[in-house]
Amino acid sequence: MVKLKDSTNKDSIKEQYDQLWNEFLNTEENKVKIILRNANNGLLTKRKQLLLLLNPFKTHLTWIILLAALGTAILLYVIFICVALLVE
Repeated sequence: MVKLKDSTNKDSIKEQYDQLWNEFLNTEENKVKIILRNANNGLLTKRKQLLLLLNPFKTHLTWIILLAALGTAILLYVIFICVALLVE
């Protein structure tokens, strides 16, 4: 695969970039930020994309909340089954 700096289509890609930049100037800031973030994520390797995706789960609080929610769901299910057996 040829890098962009060595490509023969470099000038046409530069023109597309300039057109895109002119469209960005007439677009809302938040929308442009989202587009640029998605473009940056597309340039990352698969490993870095996975690490970026799992970044919110690095804190202990997130895991505590996740496990507490799972434990509560299982506990409610067990209580429901016990109550159903007692009523029957």
